[in-house]
Amino acid sequence: MNEHIHTPGDGRGRRLVYVNGNAVDGVVWADTKRGIVRYMPKPYRVKRPGGDEVYTRTLRGHVTVVPMEDGP
Repeated sequence: MNEHIHTPGDGRGRRLVYVNGNAVDGVVWADTKRGIVRYMPKPYRVKRPGGDEVYTRTLRGHVTVVPMEDGP
């Protein structure tokens, strides 16, 4: 398992992802070593009519991943 790659289903819990200090929502995966984040911009949309892929974008920069604190 690569400790620098983060995905929603990797079993390490919920996390907040920041690129250059800015929070990013809808992250599909993040690579802290290479500084790349793949995310789904809001509003979410499908690539093609009748398709099964969601439109995504890539951000590059200083990537920080922080575990979310459990709520009260």
